Amino acid sequence: MTTISSILEQAPVVAAEWAEGRADRQQRTKGDPADYARLAEIGVPLMAVPTDLGGTWESIEQSARPICSLLRTLATGDPSITLASAMHHLVLSSWRLPTVPEPYTAGWIEQRNAVFDSVHSGCWWGTIVSEPGSGGDTARTASVCEPDGVSDFGYRISGQKHFGSGSGLTSFMTTRALAAGEAAPDLFFMEVRNHPWDGSTGLKLTAEWRGHGMKSTNSHAFEFANFPATRVAWPNHQAELMGANGGLGAAAFLSVIVGVVDAAMDYVRPRIKNGMASDPGLRAYQQVEWAHAEQETWLIGQAWEGALRCLETNTGRRELLLAKESVARLSEDCLGRLCKLTGGSAYTRYSPLSVWYDDVRALGYLRPPWALAWDQVFQQSLAE
Repeated sequence: MTTISSILEQAPVVAAEWAEGRADRQQRTKGDPADYARLAEIGVPLMAVPTDLGGTWESIEQSARPICSLLRTLATGDPSITLASAMHHLVLSSWRLPTVPEPYTAGWIEQRNAVFDSVHSGCWWGTIVSEPGSGGDTARTASVCEPDGVSDFGYRISGQKHFGSGSGLTSFMTTRALAAGEAAPDLFFMEVRNHPWDGSTGLKLTAEWRGHGMKSTNSHAFEFANFPATRVAWPNHQAELMGANGGLGAAAFLSVIVGVVDAAMDYVRPRIKNGMASDPGLRAYQQVEWAHAEQETWLIGQAWEGALRCLETNTGRRELLLAKESVARLSEDCLGRLCKLTGGSAYTRYSPLSVWYDDVRALGYLRPPWALAWDQVFQQSLAE
């Protein structure tokens, strides 16, 4: 029987396996399905499934810390695959609501059961929400969904999407689009497995992911043309459905980055000790930079802990956003210092530091991205 304890006990083993191949993994530009299979082997997908449907999810208060601890651990081995797989836990939050009001109750229960049955059958879920030119603001979604005329929630989606994390590794992707004749976007999902990417079935790859960091997340861009999509069975309530994750998204993203900082500090620390023992020893600049890096790492750890406490007490959405943006800034500063104090070797392929530096920069661009996030921080600061 899969339990949270058994998953968390095996996570360090998986992270260590991945870390052994770090030099190769950091040069990959595509995700390996074998990594998702390894996570499934220890039961990770079931952490997104409610206990009443055969998973380990209890509530945001009970389940956020295990998920974020898992992500922090796995990211020490491979942050790209960890970040991509994190989307599974986040997008399924909508269907963790046990029921919705009439007249949608029966349809909701049927859809909810089908969604989580897919996980038990081996499916991974992901997301492809962002659109070029939207600035990460989903309210500016331009993709359109037309009813397919076959079922109540059956549609066909057309539009441009990018940042489809886990493309080719997931069976289903959630997205947002405008239902024909409606003014606000709603939540939809698409079965993307077994579809070619040549546009012949309405799914066309327009750009493979070529990130400076998080290189193998498969965050590809696609054009959809009359592609089958299913509307969530509680239409026009996407705000409530997405809100069901309770801020887990921000905490999950920052957990991945904290794991990278953990790995980087563990990599540099013995080198600092060796430098102190050598003759002539560390220069004053190196000593100061290391002291600053230690301070920033401590602050990052406190922000992570604070974010989890917000989730455990179901309070502080603003604090979660502040934690995410603080970790984004501090982790970039910290990795920059580690690169500087270790010298030019930080930019060789036999050192992981420069790749980690680009990896941690991803947090500032993850939802909400920098500009939108700081708009929210400013507005919330004056709302009290």
